Amino acid sequence: MALIALFSAKASPGVSTTAMLTAALWPRPSILVDADPMGGDIALRMVTPDGDPLRTDRGLLSLLQLAKRGLAPEVVLDHTQVVMGGQQVVTGLAGPEQSQAVGPLWATLAAAFADLPGHDVIVDAGRAHSNAVHLPLLQQADVVVCVMRPNVAGVVHARERLRGLQDRLRPADGSGPRVGLVCVDDVQRQREALAAIEAVQFHLSWVESFGQVALDPRAARMFDGLPVPRPERSMLVRSGQRVAVTLASSVRPSAVAASGPVQTATLDTARRTRGEGRTGRRFGRRK
Repeated sequence: MALIALFSAKASPGVSTTAMLTAALWPRPSILVDADPMGGDIALRMVTPDGDPLRTDRGLLSLLQLAKRGLAPEVVLDHTQVVMGGQQVVTGLAGPEQSQAVGPLWATLAAAFADLPGHDVIVDAGRAHSNAVHLPLLQQADVVVCVMRPNVAGVVHARERLRGLQDRLRPADGSGPRVGLVCVDDVQRQREALAAIEAVQFHLSWVESFGQVALDPRAARMFDGLPVPRPERSMLVRSGQRVAVTLASSVRPSAVAASGPVQTATLDTARRTRGEGRTGRRFGRRK
């Protein structure tokens, strides 16, 4: 199935929120994986359907114990947890000490995620660079997304980080992932977001544009289990819907064939088929 890895070059441009949003809006069954080598945030933000905290001993940590002896892709499903809204997640590690200790097992995890049957995998990879311990997650992905902000620092850091990753993600045989940008900013600044992406593409023509996610802190609270009225109408979800469909359409043809065609039904259609209440809970809204 398809593997989508999202990362940032520096600072906190909104990778975790974008990854959670993408997984929630993904048009096929998906699993969200927290693989930030500096320590995962997803277990700290998302909660179970009953409002309880997620377990940190069930996720990457428990998978790594099995990966030492090889890891069958379908085993990943046994180490997921269901959060409020129904999303399956794999919680992350505690911090860089654990991430460094994983060593070559990152490649084993990447292979299992890439071959997971019946689900696409959305990875929050945190910060990444050419010598990152979890680089195999990006190398084995179908699509790699650099999340950035449309300011001078954001453009420069994204450009230089992608330039440094070019040889690692774009082998001579052309087998590497598609690589692109998602810009996070206020929806009223679409022109600035487009200009920022084009500024990176001017120097790196192989980098694609996957769109813009709205900077919407109030709507993003739904991923913390906080009440958000009608989240499907928020600019965060509306913009995320477009990005999710764009990314899902960008995966390799074999992955699409394995996982089924992209469904472009809107959230309003989901409301009609599943009911208003369930749609709200899909995005983490408490009852």
